[in-house]
Parts: sequence; structure tokens; C-alpha cells
Amino acid sequence: MPPTLAVIVPCFNEQDSIELACTSLLVQIDRMVEAGLVSRESFLFVVDDGSRDATWQLLTAARQKDGRVRGLRLSRNFGHQPALLAGLSSVYQDADISISIDADLQQEPEAMARFVEAHRDGANIVLGVRRDRNSDGAGKKASARTFYWLMRAMGVDVVPNHADYRLLDKRAMHALLSFPETNLFIRGICSLLGFDTRQVMFDVKERQFGSTKYSLRRMLRFAIYAITSFSTVPLRAISIVGFACFLVSLGMVAFIAWSTLVVGGTAPGWASTTIPIYFLAGIQLLSIGVVGEYIAKIYSTVQNRPRWIEWERLEALPPDRSQSA
Repeated sequence: MPPTLAVIVPCFNEQDSIELACTSLLVQIDRMVEAGLVSRESFLFVVDDGSRDATWQLLTAARQKDGRVRGLRLSRNFGHQPALLAGLSSVYQDADISISIDADLQQEPEAMARFVEAHRDGANIVLGVRRDRNSDGAGKKASARTFYWLMRAMGVDVVPNHADYRLLDKRAMHALLSFPETNLFIRGICSLLGFDTRQVMFDVKERQFGSTKYSLRRMLRFAIYAITSFSTVPLRAISIVGFACFLVSLGMVAFIAWSTLVVGGTAPGWASTTIPIYFLAGIQLLSIGVVGEYIAKIYSTVQNRPRWIEWERLEALPPDRSQSA
């Protein structure tokens, strides 16, 4: 019997693209149903992450046209990762497999059929990996390369060019949702599960509406979020840098002593006094900042606040109204 698929779409201020996204993704579900890949009970689940435009109203209208459209509206903007987790938590009981995809449809929707085929072949997790970055500008390419290089340097196990376009079966969803921490970096967690994981290559399309929500500032914040959630390398680096500074200080003391006792006539200078002070002060402030990031993570975890707050929900319609006439 084909599995029931839930297509999860986190979105924020996507009023220009949400109607097209719903229509296009439902077409893909229909094609997979006709091919016998998924069951007729498969559905679309959209998570409105506190949009301030007409996204929710348009989503409600889309549901009136096709009852397979379900949705969840969060009380405010909690961020992409909590919104995605909210969608997974909502569909877990009703779906055998889930596929998460962005609302801008830049991630090739046609690749979902290949995801399901990989699952039928035994995969618990299927990661969508983009073939290239030819559609990105120079700045976006550079920031993406820096992001993945930084993740690898910090010891975070992530797949380059994979951005939350993935399939999870029920077992993988259950395992992912069992992680209790507040700050959950899903890309890293999926690598920790140890399940059968495959990769499917896909092409990135041009964005038809609006602009990307991932500015350089948000990408930097996302990188800090990922590193402090998964890596202790920065904390260890503080010890290494501190030891290196100690060695440099010993070298400067030896040089000054040699200059004074052997060479002679060395006048005390401003540079030899102030440079070490500023250098060590900068290292100390940097170290305090890194430690502060980890303390902030501990603080938010100890508070144990909810990762999202539900405001409104579009439930499933009865079977006779599940599809438009």
C-alpha cells in the first residue's frame, strides 16, 4: 500500500507566492498518486510563521478550493527551524512520510517523486542537494561557501548545498521530534540519527515572486545558531588562543630582556607597552563573547519555553470534501 505523504511548507510573508505554491505542490501530489507512489490521503501542510501580510487569508481560500490543504498559523515569527518542527509535529500522526520544501518553489518540486522512490528503496531520510549555484549572485555564492566551510571547520556534520529540502519517514520523524532541546538545528540532527540516508540532486529555479528571506545578516545568525547548537570547537579554541598568547608574551619578554641586557641602550617605547595590552584585551573580549553565546543557549534551554505557539489551525476536511470538484 502506498504511504501517505505530507508536504510541509514553512512560510513567512509569502502572499505573492502562496497560491502558486499550493497549486503546484498539489499537482505534484496528484502525479505521485497516479503513479502509485503515494496514497490518495496525501496532503499539503503549510505553516504560517507569523506572517504580517495576507498569507494566512490566501491559505484559507486555497483550503476552500481543495480540502487537502491544511495549515497552522503561529502567534508570531519564531523562525524557520521552529516552524518546520511545528509542521512535523502536526503531521506525524497522519502521515507515513513527510517532505519539507520552501514556499518560493525554487527547490525543484518535481524532485519529490525521486525522494519517494528512494524511500521505497529503503531510505529513512532523503536529502535534496542542489546541483550547482549558477542561479546565485557572487555574494550569495561566497556566503554559502563560507557557511559550509565554517560548519566543517567547527565539526558540524552537514551536507553542502542541502537546505531543509528532505524526506523523513515516520521512524525518522519520531526520532527527530524526541530531541527536547529548544535550539534544534535540524540539518545537524538528521546526521546524528544514524538512519539510512540517501541524497537526491535537484536543480534550483529562479524565484518568481518576492525576494529571499535569507539576507547576509540572517545567514550569519543562522551560522551562529548552528555552531553553538552542535559544536564545542569555539570553546576549545579559546584555550588554544590563550595558550598561544601566553607563548607570544613569553617571546616578547625574552626579546625585551635580550635587547636590554645584550644589545643595550634600548629606550622603552609606546608600542612595546600598548600592543600587548590591546592584543590581550581583544582576545579576552572575544573569549567572553564566545562563552556568552553558549551561556545564552544554556539560559534558553533551562527556561524550557515552548518552541512555537499555535494561534490558528486549518484542520482536515471530511473525505467527501477533501478535493475540489
